[in-house]
Amino acid sequence: MLNLKCLLVICTIISVVFGKEFNTSKYDYKETTESNKQTTEYLKQETTLQKAISWLITQRETNWGWRNDTPKVLTAIQLANLDKVGEESPLSNLEMQLSTKQMEVEIVLLLWRHHEVPLTPPQLAQYSLALNSLCYDPKQFHGHDLIATLQHHEPVHDLDFALATLSACTSRSHVRKKQIRRLLDIANTAKDHNIDTVAMTILALRCIVKDHRHRNLQHSLRRPSISLARQQQHDGGFGNVYNTALTMQALHDVNEVFNHWNKSSARSYIETRQDPDGAFTDPNLTADVILALSEKGFGSIRNLDCGKYDNDMENQVEIDGLVKTPSIHGNDSEIRNVTVTYTLWFGTNVTENTSISITAPRNTSFYNIMQSAMNLDNRFTFEASEWPNGHYVHTLAGFKEEPMGYHYWLLYRLPEFPDPMAPPANQLVAPVGVDDLLIEEGDHYLFWYKKL
Repeated sequence: MLNLKCLLVICTIISVVFGKEFNTSKYDYKETTESNKQTTEYLKQETTLQKAISWLITQRETNWGWRNDTPKVLTAIQLANLDKVGEESPLSNLEMQLSTKQMEVEIVLLLWRHHEVPLTPPQLAQYSLALNSLCYDPKQFHGHDLIATLQHHEPVHDLDFALATLSACTSRSHVRKKQIRRLLDIANTAKDHNIDTVAMTILALRCIVKDHRHRNLQHSLRRPSISLARQQQHDGGFGNVYNTALTMQALHDVNEVFNHWNKSSARSYIETRQDPDGAFTDPNLTADVILALSEKGFGSIRNLDCGKYDNDMENQVEIDGLVKTPSIHGNDSEIRNVTVTYTLWFGTNVTENTSISITAPRNTSFYNIMQSAMNLDNRFTFEASEWPNGHYVHTLAGFKEEPMGYHYWLLYRLPEFPDPMAPPANQLVAPVGVDDLLIEEGDHYLFWYKKL
């Protein structure tokens, strides 16, 4: 597996080599204007969307990125391309590949320097959404799970939280009940929040209800969606271009709000605020507008056809008035018992270990499994601190974590029974806490007390 250092070197070489080769050609928009000259008549014929994309391309740096806006710009251009199937793409395949490689370099640098410059949830969320839009899995970014890292740091601000949850849901990762409750709290008090926060919350919830396990939440979207739609002003906008663009994404194809807002007026509001060169102030806002004006925005990424089986189709799910066909697999929510193993390892060299098998209903939390094991065998006695996001286990079988000595308990979810002669890799560390880790048939759980 490539490590970060190797990947960084390879990607940098690619960027430098191709950058030098192509930036002296017609793609060097900053230095060469001849290739971008168009007649006034043609500019008039261009749509607002086309002009915005064309302007974005002129803002591309010599390294094929857009500085801090690379992930959102790539997402917008990619989704706009998918929306215009059969039309010529504004970027060639080679250009898209080079810009994607530049984005990978940016992510690698963020991971490499995270001790100096901490990663922020909005950054990780935007990069994860971009990777998903390009059919890459952010949970497997060269051995790093970007979604697990994102989930580990819950944002304080509601807007950032909604964006992070949307990103996790888009990646088909488990969204914790606590996260869903917080989104519902925001939705139920929509009048107390800014328009952008409510819009992003609706986008996150619309993603979550696509999962058949949460189809019962569909009704929770009606009231906040109508409340948001009713905030449209006389000029057609929702206060500013950014709010209007995000609201258009949130309310896209929501049948229940058609009578409460005017989509055409919102579109006109945005179009009249486009600069003559096609921009909407800067690349970030321009990308937001492209996501709003194309038929595919953030809400469409989860169900892009990336050649993978869409398990959202397993059960009948009503989304925005459209009913999907139920499959023949039966009711996935049917309660049935499963058996898992739970093992404790002591010491980095595993000087001692103990195991137990537990049978419990499928989707039981691992925290409940730990409680059952403790009741059956006192060797599995544990202590945990209770935090807002769940329990933090710090002591097992009398062994307490020692931060000063770097001794910690690490929880692994394994496909096979743990073997001390072949210790699990760090990639198998459970991506969520004990409360949100739900058991499945054949799972093997390992708590390992080791020195980091």
